[in-house]
Amino acid sequence: MTYFLVRDVEVYLTTESATAPSGGNACSIVVDSVSGAKLLRSDDGGSEDPVSGSMIPQMAFAAAVSGSVLDLTGLDLSIGVSDEDVGPFLGSPQIMQKVELRKETVVTLTRKKDDNFFDVLFNGPVETGSFVQGDTADAKRIGARYGLQFTGASTCKIGDGQSYMKDVGDLNASTNCCYGYRLHIVLKSFSNDSVPNEETFVVKNAVMTGHTVTLNADGVSEESIEFTSSVAPEPFVPTAAVGSDGWSDFTPTAMSEL
Repeated sequence: MTYFLVRDVEVYLTTESATAPSGGNACSIVVDSVSGAKLLRSDDGGSEDPVSGSMIPQMAFAAAVSGSVLDLTGLDLSIGVSDEDVGPFLGSPQIMQKVELRKETVVTLTRKKDDNFFDVLFNGPVETGSFVQGDTADAKRIGARYGLQFTGASTCKIGDGQSYMKDVGDLNASTNCCYGYRLHIVLKSFSNDSVPNEETFVVKNAVMTGHTVTLNADGVSEESIEFTSSVAPEPFVPTAAVGSDGWSDFTPTAMSEL
């Protein structure tokens, strides 16, 4: 029997959109390679195009490899639900039921800290031209915790989290939701075994809800990044190796799922 080994786990982080605005490439989120202090959307093919480890790429099976979370030392995957108590009822005081309201999936990644990417992602500042509110105080303090938000056929902005989730459509389309990020957690990568036991756990429409930096006087500093989602996750069975079509689920979240 082949077991899942922690050392084999890989995590890839993408946006929730693979759509390209008119005249541009599909949107990614990247720290400016020049100043290192501002978040930009990479849809123009310019000099600030990112490299692996400093970007969150678009949701596509080939591009997602660039979103690998490197130097992982820990992964906490909490899969839960939020229930509402129903009861007790008159005449049956001992009966209590649970009714499911929503999923509650929390992913905490711990990695060796080697740059300020997740600092800027969580805290900002965001380049005002790439922020959905423009030049406001929020651009300096919100970061890109909520992913992308389209405001037109040729405009992809970094969202501020103030729009209703069902209003954050992919390229202003009402059929798909691009709110938040998608985590592709490869628990066991694809192989050609006669008895398949591979799994990629897909967390959809997750927002960044926590970031902790642990400083160590005689060791390497670490950081923990927390993502939370209320959309039902998917234990996906891959049919191809990472980077090929079929290694994870890249189907956009339909509004009907929300």
